[in-house]
Amino acid sequence: MKNNTMIYVVEDDEGIQEVYEGAFENEYLVKLFSSGKDFFEMFNKVRPDIIILDIMLPDMDGYTILTKIRETDERVPVIIVSAKSDEISFVKGLNKGADDYMSKPFSILELMARVRTNLRRANLYVTQAGGFTVDNNTYKVFYKGEDLKLTLKEFKLLKMLIGQAGITVNREDMFREVWGEEFIGETRTLDMHMATLRDKIKSAGAEVEYIITVRGIGYRFENI
Repeated sequence: MKNNTMIYVVEDDEGIQEVYEGAFENEYLVKLFSSGKDFFEMFNKVRPDIIILDIMLPDMDGYTILTKIRETDERVPVIIVSAKSDEISFVKGLNKGADDYMSKPFSILELMARVRTNLRRANLYVTQAGGFTVDNNTYKVFYKGEDLKLTLKEFKLLKMLIGQAGITVNREDMFREVWGEEFIGETRTLDMHMATLRDKIKSAGAEVEYIITVRGIGYRFENI
């Protein structure tokens, strides 16, 4: 049964495109691109769940595409599948941010297994709620795909609230979790961080208040 997982395949060989389409179309959504230009036109509009990337393409090489991907998205898994099977190409691909590397010709069953593994790994530390995506791999929180650009303390606070959505988290627990047992300082520190969090969420386009103040107790995240 097909799910909503989206695979972008960047490959200019029509024969190999057909192999990918035949292998994945019954289980995943698949979009095929023959050039870097076509790929980025779609990538900048809608992000996939995983990318399969060839190295030798007509307009730009796969390493350049991978570098540009990582400039805007550190999370999406990228599997390089290339005729370049030498060790230098393999290491170069991984150093530029690829999650996996396979040489052509390849076993389609092995590729399918690697796709599942990378999807599972990518989702292992990702929590979603109310339009928010908490990525524990990169310590980032996204609201409807937009990076909120949180500080580490802001990340920990929002992660804690989202992880207990609908439950009021008391101030003492928040201080203990984010600042540590021996924190000594203004209690306003927490309120200032929460105010900044609200501003960043609002700037990302939120039209409702997700973080609720419970006076005298703490804060609650409402999964609206």
